[in-house]
Amino acid sequence: MYITLRKNKKMKVNILGEGDPIIFIHSYLWDSNMWEPQLKELSKSFKCISIDLWGHGESDFLNKEDTCSLKELTEDIINIADQLNIKQFNYIGLSVGAMLGTYLALNYNNRIKKLVLMDGYSGDEPISTQEKYINLLNTIEHLKYIPEELANIITPMFFSKNEGNFKGIFYRNFKNELMNKKEKNIDTIVKLGREIFQRENLLNEMKNIKNPTLFLVGDEDIPRPAYESLEMHKLVKNSKLTIIPNAGHISNLENPAFVNSEIIKFLNK
Repeated sequence: MYITLRKNKKMKVNILGEGDPIIFIHSYLWDSNMWEPQLKELSKSFKCISIDLWGHGESDFLNKEDTCSLKELTEDIINIADQLNIKQFNYIGLSVGAMLGTYLALNYNNRIKKLVLMDGYSGDEPISTQEKYINLLNTIEHLKYIPEELANIITPMFFSKNEGNFKGIFYRNFKNELMNKKEKNIDTIVKLGREIFQRENLLNEMKNIKNPTLFLVGDEDIPRPAYESLEMHKLVKNSKLTIIPNAGHISNLENPAFVNSEIIKFLNK
């Protein structure tokens, strides 16, 4: 289904299962399809609501004058929950999805039951990687597409060494999707990327998060190494940290059985 938000722009929302609601937000450059292993399992007991961010998947792209700050994206999520008549929900986010989870916990804590924050970081982007990412975004914005040479730089960041070395099915599919991003979505993707990599530092505020929180991170996550999740875990009193073995940044796909087990234990506790 599609839900109309600001200026008649629509976000794609998928709903599967019945029960206590969970809202899922995907990683940057991916879409809600990345949650397939979790949706298949968790929808047996929960109402699973997965959303495509602007310019990703089947959601609309934004116009030049439109903005997509992380705070505004958080408001979009709450707007969707309101339109679905959902007063409280569990939340699972990966990468930028995890960053948005921090905003939700800080600004709408009464709406959140439990948080699962995967492979994300709500502190500053290190200057060295920030410059690298912004340069990539500038190139993509100029070209209006992602050429193979850039896809070859971006793709390995998301996976474990094993998946990258052998160029497995996840690696190949993601690289192909990068090179086939629609031109009409490129400006929105770049706009969101700049918001992510130039984000504000929320670490000092994370001590105010009261919601039960599970931090999950792949043991081989390149862009968001495990020590970042450890740093946030130490700030959030009512939290647990679990390292996912044999997994990179998209840990939910590389080790789905482990991830599903940890999430189910946490939500049912």
